[in-house]
Parts: sequence; structure tokens; C-alpha cells
Amino acid sequence: MEGAKLVVADMNVDGGQQTVHMITENGGEAIFVQVDVTSASAVEAMLSKTVETYGRLDCAHNNAGIAGRIRAPLHECPEDVWYQVLAINLKGVWLCMKYEITQMLHQGNGTIVNTASIMGLVGSWSGTSAYNASKHGVVALTKTAALE
Repeated sequence: MEGAKLVVADMNVDGGQQTVHMITENGGEAIFVQVDVTSASAVEAMLSKTVETYGRLDCAHNNAGIAGRIRAPLHECPEDVWYQVLAINLKGVWLCMKYEITQMLHQGNGTIVNTASIMGLVGSWSGTSAYNASKHGVVALTKTAALE
């Protein structure tokens, strides 16, 4: 969107700063905020920085996600992998939406787009149970928020 002012938020500092550089060298306006979407205080700080910098939040795109470091059948999926994937892919979207919706209600409008991948709609190959569960959860969370 022409004229958009962006906040690039990511755990990866180098990648986030490179993205901001590409935007600004092409005439756009952007800042980078490092954020761990599994942390409520970090997500809240990201939204505060957005509003502090630009005055409001008109549109948010929640796209954080990982597949997990281990591919294993459901019954062999390590508990730490399961929790890590759900924390980033589902809890992260929930936390972002929680603070985005609060800000958008305060200012009177706004739009949120969540990315779930096709795995939010269908089952998949063996070894991706946590990923698939998290993406199905994002779809349900998005539908619920829309109805609310």
C-alpha cells in the first residue's frame, strides 16, 4: 500500500533490519522491533512502540511461525517441540491479536490478517502434528475473533 508506514517485527534482528533497509531504500517508511511473540510483555511493548512511533495501528499481519526442529509421528513428538511450535504459531498469534484488537477498539477501527498456511485447513504428512494443530488453531482463532 502506497504511503504505508511499517513496523517490521521479528526475532531475527539481521533479517528484520534487512527488510527495513529494503523498504526504506525504495522510498518507504519502516522501523524494526525485535519481538518474541510468545511473551505478552514483548508483544505489548511492540504495540506500544508502534503507537508511539506512528500514533495508531491501522493494519496488522500476524505471520510468525515455525515447523519445529524434529519431524516425528505424533506419538513420538517430543513435548518440548510440541510446546515450542504451539507457543510461537498459536499463542503468538493470540497475543498479537489480543493487543492489536485492544488498540484498534480504542482508536475505532483497524484490520488484522493472520497467516495459517494450507495446513490450517487440511491434514498433512506424518511428522507435523504440532504444526498442523497450531495452524488449525489459528484458523479457528481468526474466525472466533471475526465473530466477536
